[in-house]
Amino acid sequence: STFSHNTQPEPNLIIAGTPVLIQSVRNYNTSVTQGLLTGGGLQFIDFEQHLRENSPFDNLNPAVGPYMGTVFYHSLLQGFGRKVNGRTIRIAEINTTASREQFRSQLLDLCANVLHRYWDLVSARDELKVRREAVEITQKFYDDTKYEISVGAMAPFELIRAEAELATRRQDVLIGQDTVERGSTALKQMLTHATDPALDNVAVIPLDPIEVPPQDNLPPFRDMLTTAMAKRPDVAVSKYRDETDEINLIGTANPLLPSLTGLAYTYDRGVAGMPQASGGGTQSYFIGGYGNALGQIFRRNFPNNVAGANFSIPVRNRQAQGDYGIDQLQFRQSQLRGQKDSNQIAVDIANQANALVQARAHYQAAQNTRILQQQLLEADEKRAKGVATFNTLMVDRRGLIAAEISETSSLAAYAHAQTSLDQVLGETLERHDITLDEGLSGRVNRESKPPEVLEPAAGREPGAKGQGK
Repeated sequence: STFSHNTQPEPNLIIAGTPVLIQSVRNYNTSVTQGLLTGGGLQFIDFEQHLRENSPFDNLNPAVGPYMGTVFYHSLLQGFGRKVNGRTIRIAEINTTASREQFRSQLLDLCANVLHRYWDLVSARDELKVRREAVEITQKFYDDTKYEISVGAMAPFELIRAEAELATRRQDVLIGQDTVERGSTALKQMLTHATDPALDNVAVIPLDPIEVPPQDNLPPFRDMLTTAMAKRPDVAVSKYRDETDEINLIGTANPLLPSLTGLAYTYDRGVAGMPQASGGGTQSYFIGGYGNALGQIFRRNFPNNVAGANFSIPVRNRQAQGDYGIDQLQFRQSQLRGQKDSNQIAVDIANQANALVQARAHYQAAQNTRILQQQLLEADEKRAKGVATFNTLMVDRRGLIAAEISETSSLAAYAHAQTSLDQVLGETLERHDITLDEGLSGRVNRESKPPEVLEPAAGREPGAKGQGK
C-alpha cells in the first residue's frame, strides 16, 4: 500500500484547468500466489487506486479504480513435472528418515561399546577372583612350608621362595584390583556421560555372566549377509544417500532442455466516483463508490484476456552440461563406494563369524588345559606327602593359575566376538531389547530385573565359567 499527497505546478491551464494541481492518492495492492508441483503457478491480483484532485476537468472526483485478475503460467519443457519441482521435498523427507537411521547407527555403536566395556569388567572381576584364590593357596603353602622347616623336613632357604611367591601373588591382586577399578570407572563414564559426585564411590556390580551356549548354530554366510544388509542402519543411510543423489540428477538434467512457458491472464477493471459539475456530463453507470466499481468487476462488464508463450533455447549451455557431467560422476562414485562398503560388510561378517568360531575353540582348549592342570596339581599333592619338591608344587600351582586366567581371558574373548558379530549384523539393539524410540527419549520404559541367580561379587568359580544362570 502507498499513500501520497502531491502538489505540482501546471503552466498550461488547458491540461489541468488550474495552475497548481493537488492530488491525494491511495494505492492498495494484494497478490496471492500458489505454486504447482507440476511446474506452474496460479496468481490472484487485486489492485485499488483512490484519487482526489483539484482539477475542474475531472468527470469523477473523487474516483476509485480497482481491478482484479488471475494469472496462470506453466513451464512445458524446462522445469516441467513433479519429479523436477518436488525433488527438494522428497529429499527432505528422505533426509528425515536417514537422520533417524544415523541416530540408530550411533545408538547401536554405543551399545556395542558399552557391552565390550561390560565384558571387560566381568573378565577383570573373574581374573581378580582367580588371583585372590591364588593368594589364599600360596598363603597356605607358605604356612605349610614354614611348618615343614620347623620340623626339619625342608631346608630353611625354601621359606624365602615361599615368601617371594606370596609377595608376587599379592602384587597380582593389587594389579587386578586396579584393573577392576579402571573398568568400573570407564563403564560409568560411558553410561552417564556426565560428572556426578554421587557416582564417584559407587561400584559397578555385573549381574549377567558370560555364557557360552553348547552350539553357536551360525546361519549360512549368505543368510547373515542378507540380515546385515536389511538391519544395519549404515546400509540404510547409504541407500538413502544414493536415492537423494539420483533425485538430484533430475535437477541437473532438466536444465539441458529448452525453455517453453505458457501464460494465460484474465482481469477485469471498474471505475466509480462522485460527479463533478465542472467536468461535463457523466454517465450514471459510473456514479457511486467502491461497491459500484467492485460490482463492475464481478459482473465482468469490462473483461480483458491475454494469452502467450515464451520459448528460448540456450546456445551450447555449457554450464548446465558441466553440472550434469559432474553430478553423473559423483553419482557413479557414490555407487562404487556403496558397492565397496557392501563388500567390506561381507568381509567383516566372515571375519567376525570366524573369530567367534576361533574364540569357542580357544575357550574349550583353555578349559581343558585348566582341568588337566588341576588334575596334575592334585596328583602331585597326593604324591608329595614329603616326597615332592617345592619346585614341583610351585610349578604346578603357577600352571594352574595361568590356566585359570587363560580360561577367563578366552571366555571374555568369546563374549567380545559375539558382541562384534551382532554389531556387524546390525542385531545389537534387537538382541538386547533396545528400541529406537527408547534411544530418542533417553528413557527405558521396561522394568529392569536382575538375574535369578547372582554371582559372587568378585567373580565365579573357574570351573563354572560359561555355565551362566
